[in-house]
Amino acid sequence: MRFNHTRTLLFALPFTLTLASAQQGGGQAGQRQMTPEMRARMQQMQPILDLSQTVRLLPDLEKNKATALTKAQAKSLLTILTTLQKASAVQPNDAKKYLTQIEDKILTDKQLTALDAAMLKAEKEREAQRARRQSGQGAGARIPGVPGGFLPGAGGRRPGGQNAQGQNGQGGQPGQFNPFKQGRGADELKKYISALQKK
Repeated sequence: MRFNHTRTLLFALPFTLTLASAQQGGGQAGQRQMTPEMRARMQQMQPILDLSQTVRLLPDLEKNKATALTKAQAKSLLTILTTLQKASAVQPNDAKKYLTQIEDKILTDKQLTALDAAMLKAEKEREAQRARRQSGQGAGARIPGVPGGFLPGAGGRRPGGQNAQGQNGQGGQPGQFNPFKQGRGADELKKYISALQKK
């Protein structure tokens, strides 16, 4: 997979920092120690989180004509995105497959480099948000792509008062939720699909 090593490091960094902060924050209100089961669950979910972040940042490529998707690329990507949009749940193995297809068969090296830059920028923004939350009252460890954005079992609350498990109590279980199905992620994906269809 092209850029696999770089990309893995980019994804592993926020994931590792979040786990460390959850482990060290056991004495803070609203946070609990990471159990081996929770750690294993997060490792299972990592491909889904990786795919979610990649898809969320793909629209950034359209901001520059040099990295905007061609009509042929848009057609190939639409097949994946519409499948994700309709799926009731995304399985970790399917997430790996889709991510490989996007990186190896659809995007060019130039587009992947631009995507890496967008990911670094997004991580810096998350670091700033984490710093602000730590200076106030933390509501749990946030994980990009997880419904409600909170680590399962960390006591986080999502907008609207729903707990971190999401709808039907399935939110944080690997293979039992679809980060593209509801909330802001679903809205952003719908807009992006509409933009690609107009190419």
